[in-house]
Amino acid sequence: DKSWIYARKPLIERGGDGAFDKAVLHPASEIVTRGDEHWIYYSAMYSQHHAPDAAKVKSGKIGLAKLRLDGFVCLRAKFKPGTVVTKPFKLEGDWLEVNVDAKNGSVQVELLDEAGKPIPEFSGGLAREHGNVDDVHLAPQWKSRGDLSKLKGKIVRLRFTLRNAKLYAFKFGK
Repeated sequence: DKSWIYARKPLIERGGDGAFDKAVLHPASEIVTRGDEHWIYYSAMYSQHHAPDAAKVKSGKIGLAKLRLDGFVCLRAKFKPGTVVTKPFKLEGDWLEVNVDAKNGSVQVELLDEAGKPIPEFSGGLAREHGNVDDVHLAPQWKSRGDLSKLKGKIVRLRFTLRNAKLYAFKFGK
């Protein structure tokens, strides 16, 4: 069952009464990524093609829907904290960047070894809890201030603890 992906909600909501995009939406075949946003252009109409009032109402305009970078799917924790642990992987970067919306909550990122045990300098109290942040380029902080070069080549896991937050994506850089 993949209903969690769509959550029975349209990607682009139709407008209300009187809105140019009340009846019909046709998105472009490609999404434009500009900066930290995905732009989805669409054509829209006030009424259905064969509606009785279609000839009376001037129909057809172009709209633009904006979505945060990698904002199609997220893992979300509400008021009860939630934890996500990745599968083990070989760390090949020097720094980590996290796309998270925790403007009304917090996120903490810890590094674990292959067996799932905390790596001392990157876990517990040495892993900063980032609160009231909404950032597509959040750089988590530890005792090492975010430098992961000493773990390069090792098999690790990440543990994200979310409190009233949404985790969209993460990536490593060199």
